[in-house]
Amino acid sequence: MYDMVEKIDGLLRESRLDEAYEYMKAELSAADERGDVPAVMYLLAELAGFCRDTGRMQESIGYAERAEREFPADRDSSEYTAVLLNLANAYRAGGDKRAYEVYARIDELTRRWPEHRAPYHNNYALLLQDDGRFAEAAEELRAALPLVEDDQRRTAITKANLSVCLLHEGDTDGAETMARESLRWFEGQLPSDFHCSAALAAMGDICAAKGDKDKASWYYEAALSEIELHMGRCGFWDIVDEKLKDIYSGSRPHISGLELSRRYFDTFFRPAIKGLTEMCPSLADKVTIGLVGEGSECFGFDDERSFDHDMGPSFCIFADDDVPDEDYKKLVWAYDMLPRTYYGMSYTAGEHADGRRGVMRTSDLFRRIIGDIPHTAAEFQRVPDENIACAVNGAVFWGSGKFTEIRKILRDRPDADRYAKLSAEVESMSKHGEYNAVRMAERGDTVASSLCAARYIESAVKALHLIRGKFAPYHKWLMRSLEGIDRDAADRIRSAVSFADAKGLSRMIDTVNALVTDRLIQAGLIEERRPLAYIAEELLSFARRVDIADKIIAVEWDMFDKVQNVGGRADCQDDWETFSIMRKSQYYCFDEELLRSILSDFLSARDAGRNVITEKYGYMMRYTVPEEFARIEAALPPVSEFKAQLIDAIV
Repeated sequence: MYDMVEKIDGLLRESRLDEAYEYMKAELSAADERGDVPAVMYLLAELAGFCRDTGRMQESIGYAERAEREFPADRDSSEYTAVLLNLANAYRAGGDKRAYEVYARIDELTRRWPEHRAPYHNNYALLLQDDGRFAEAAEELRAALPLVEDDQRRTAITKANLSVCLLHEGDTDGAETMARESLRWFEGQLPSDFHCSAALAAMGDICAAKGDKDKASWYYEAALSEIELHMGRCGFWDIVDEKLKDIYSGSRPHISGLELSRRYFDTFFRPAIKGLTEMCPSLADKVTIGLVGEGSECFGFDDERSFDHDMGPSFCIFADDDVPDEDYKKLVWAYDMLPRTYYGMSYTAGEHADGRRGVMRTSDLFRRIIGDIPHTAAEFQRVPDENIACAVNGAVFWGSGKFTEIRKILRDRPDADRYAKLSAEVESMSKHGEYNAVRMAERGDTVASSLCAARYIESAVKALHLIRGKFAPYHKWLMRSLEGIDRDAADRIRSAVSFADAKGLSRMIDTVNALVTDRLIQAGLIEERRPLAYIAEELLSFARRVDIADKIIAVEWDMFDKVQNVGGRADCQDDWETFSIMRKSQYYCFDEELLRSILSDFLSARDAGRNVITEKYGYMMRYTVPEEFARIEAALPPVSEFKAQLIDAIV
C-alpha cells in the first residue's frame, strides 16, 4: 500500500497525468481481485478526485458513488465523512444538484467530526458560487478561515476562493487583497500547487474588472499553464481560455522567442529562485539564467514561421563547473517541474536541439559552440565569427556567474584582434571578388564564378560587421543582421546581388537536390528521396555507426586471429576479406546504442586479458564435441544462472 501511494504521489507531483490515471485504474482492478478493501477505498477516493479535476465528470461521480455505496465501516465516522465529501464534490463538479443533499449530510456529520469542517465550508462555497449565490458562499469561506489559520496552504486556497465572491459582490479592493495574499504563499512553490491556478485566474478577473488588460492577460496565461500542467485542458481551462480570448479580442498577439522566454522565466522560475538559493547556497553566485546560443530567436531574428522548431516556452540555466552535482541535479529537477505550456505553446525541439535549452554546465555550452575558450590573438583568429556571435547573443535574465566572465572575454576583444579578423575578410574579398570571380566569368565557368561571388559577398558582409564592432552570425542571417547595424549598406548590397526571379532559383535548387539524391540512392546510401536535412542526418548517423562497427571488427578479428584450434589454424583465420564482409553485413544494421555496448564489451574483455571468441568456440563444443568440452570446461569462465536465464529470454 505504501509503495502504491508513493508511486501515485510521485506521478502527480511530476504532473504525469496520463500515467497516473492508467496506473490508478490498474491498481484498482488488482485490489478488487485480491479483495484489498483499504486499497480499494483509497483508490476510489483518488480516482474520484483526479477525474473531477481533469474534467472526467461522469467517471468521478461513478468512483465516488461506488466508494459511498461500498463503504464498509460505521457510517457515523470521520472516514465516511471524507467519502461523502468526495461524492458531494463530484456531484458539484458534474453539475448534479444532488450535491446539495450530500453537503447537508456532511454538515451534520462534521459537527461530530470537526476535522472536515473547513473542507466542507470551502467546497460547499464552490457549489454556491456555481449557482451565483456569492454572498452565501462568502459567508461559508469566512467561516472556514479561522479553522485553517494554522495551515498556510489551506488558508491560501480559502482566500483564493473568497476573492472570487468578493469580486462578484463589487468589493474589488477586498478581492484583490485576498487574491494577492493567496498568491504570496503559492508563488515560488516547486513543484507548484494546482490550487495556484485558481488564485491566478482570480487575479486575472480582478485586473480585467479594473480595465488593466495587460496584467489580466499575464495572470490568465499563467493560470492556463498551471491548469494544463496539473489538470489538463479541463472545463476550468476552457473558462479561463475564453476570458483570455476576450482580453485579446481573438488570437494572441505575436511575440518574439526571446520575449516569450523572458516572460516564461519571470512567471514561473524567478519566484522560485529565492527558495532554491536558500536550499542550495552554492547557486547564489554560480548560476546564470537567460537565452543564448544557436537559433534565430537568440539573435532576435525570429518571426511566426520560426516557431516550427527550437521555439516555445524555455530558457537556459548555466551552472558553473564547480557547482556540486547534488545542487546541479536540484536545478534540473526544478526546471523539469515547470509548466510545459505557456502562451498557447509548448517547446518544440529541432533535430539538432540537444543541449540548447534547460540546465547545462557553463563549460558545456561554450565547448559545444566555440571549443576551447580563446585567450590569445591566434586562438581568437581560429574561431569563426558565427560561433562567437552565437556565444555572445541573446539576453541574461538573472545571475552573473562564470558564464558572464567568459562572454566578456569573447565580446570585448582588443582592437588589434578585431582588425586582424577584418584584414582576413578584406583579403578574402580581394581574392574571391576582384580576382577569381572575374577570371572565372571570363573563362565561361559560371559555377566557379558564382561560388567566388558568394564567398566575396559573405566576406564583405562579415567585414561590415567587424567595422561596427560586431560578429556576423550564421550565413542565412547575415543580411538580416546587417540591416540592424547598417541599413544603408544592406540596401546597397541587396541592390547589387539579385536573382532573375524566385521561381528560377527554386527550379535550380529542386534540380540539383534531385541529382544529388539520385546519386545517393544509386550508391546504396539511402533508399528514397527525402529533404536534404533528413538525408544529412541519416548519413551522419550511418557514418557514426560505421566508425564504431569498424572498431568492433578490428578488435574481433584480432581475437579471432589468436584462437588456438586442436587441429591447427583454420583457413578462415587467414581470410580477412570474407570475415570483414560478413561482420559488416551484421554490424552495419545495428543501431548506435547497441554498437557502443558491443564495443564496450569487447574492449573490457580485452583489457581483462580475455579472448571472448575463444570462449565462444569453447562453449559451442558443448554441443558439437561434448567429450572434448568436458576436458576444457574448467578453463572457461562459468555462466551464471542469471546470464543463462537472460540468454533464454532473449532467444
